[in-house]
Amino acid sequence: MKPEQIDQIERIVKDILQSRIPEFQPTPKSLLVILGATQKPLDTIFQQLTKCRQDGWRIQVILSELATKVIDINSLEIQLGEDKIIREEDLTDIPSVVESSSVVLLPAISYPMVGKLALRLVDTPSTYLVYHALCQGKQVVASTNDLITRKHYFEKEIQTLDKIDEEHVNTLSGFGVIWVTEDMISETIRDADMSYKVFTQSPIISASLIDNLALNVRELVYRYPTIVTPLARDYAKKRGIDLVSKQ
Repeated sequence: MKPEQIDQIERIVKDILQSRIPEFQPTPKSLLVILGATQKPLDTIFQQLTKCRQDGWRIQVILSELATKVIDINSLEIQLGEDKIIREEDLTDIPSVVESSSVVLLPAISYPMVGKLALRLVDTPSTYLVYHALCQGKQVVASTNDLITRKHYFEKEIQTLDKIDEEHVNTLSGFGVIWVTEDMISETIRDADMSYKVFTQSPIISASLIDNLALNVRELVYRYPTIVTPLARDYAKKRGIDLVSKQ
């Protein structure tokens, strides 16, 4: 084969490969915030998102349909900017939204959304965004300060949108979701930019949680008294991941 023919073939192959590169590449420090329905004040979340923006993160907020019914959207637009807010019903290309984001944040995830995701019931744009992000290996961070344990499941006073079932947290941790408290959002997002270090608020660190961590993760930080299973420790050791307890 002549040299000019080889060059022509190389150019054709290069063009084909180039055409297969996704149109939307992840933008460095691009934070996709999916805001579900919540009954709690958003002051702490706004403060954490402001810190993220000060750290150079570009923020885009997606509002679930239910969130638009219970959240003060005017206040949200004042805090973050009207051009940064999108209602889920206005989304037209969900995959591109996920692919152009480097980290996905669920700062006010509700019991209904957690339940759907735990059951792999993807029937709304917001739940599909999270599902697609996990399938694409994106870092997905969720925050909650309220867990429902099996012991308190039937107590009426805690049955609110923002109380999350501990079993659902464990299930989503197995899918790769990193759980943190609200006051740890900005720190977790900042460390997500370093890639190798992640935080978790999951009450149990299982082998499946370790297995679903990105390949470049080298440190998993959790809060005492989180339970770490023996198999999870074995998996972490084999992958070279340090498990760090933080008070």
